[in-house]
Amino acid sequence: MWLEQEEQDEFMKATRNYDDIPDTIFGRSRASSVKIRQRYELLFTLIQKTGLRISEALGLKVSDIRVVDGMAQSVRVIGKGDKERQVPLPEGFMRELALALTDKSRDEYLFAKKPGGKPIGQHAARAYLKKLIDKAGIDKKVTPHKLRHTYATRLLEKDVQLIDIQALLGHESIATTQIYTHAGQERLSKLVAGI
Repeated sequence: MWLEQEEQDEFMKATRNYDDIPDTIFGRSRASSVKIRQRYELLFTLIQKTGLRISEALGLKVSDIRVVDGMAQSVRVIGKGDKERQVPLPEGFMRELALALTDKSRDEYLFAKKPGGKPIGQHAARAYLKKLIDKAGIDKKVTPHKLRHTYATRLLEKDVQLIDIQALLGHESIATTQIYTHAGQERLSKLVAGI
């Protein structure tokens, strides 16, 4: 389904903790492994802050990110059916994303394995996510799509209208977006539980 707020916090804490990265692994230096971790940290944070599908996130190029005065404002996404949408970024993530663009050319993939190269694959991203979820001690199956559900759930918790969530997620139909109302229903149930 989605990550509860506490689980989301634990996941991000585990993702940002580099203590488990060895000095060398598979002939790769610690510095190289830290760069890989940082790439995945940015990817998973981006999905949680924008609700992008994994394919949309991995397909982003530097030129798809609108930066104003050193702050990333929004990402241009080509979603299902080649539909384009602009997804605004939350303030707390603007500088972090803008800094990740430093020294990258405009036509480069944001999540390229190496400068000018192709982006990491979805399979690799799912495997790395599983590793981080295990590290965080979360006992549920979490996929990149569940991070997308988490984004929608946080929006619902903030009383964002379903029609706005539909636009942010790039859903064709409001019926697809209504899947996310589970969070709103659970919150309402908790509110009336003690009455």
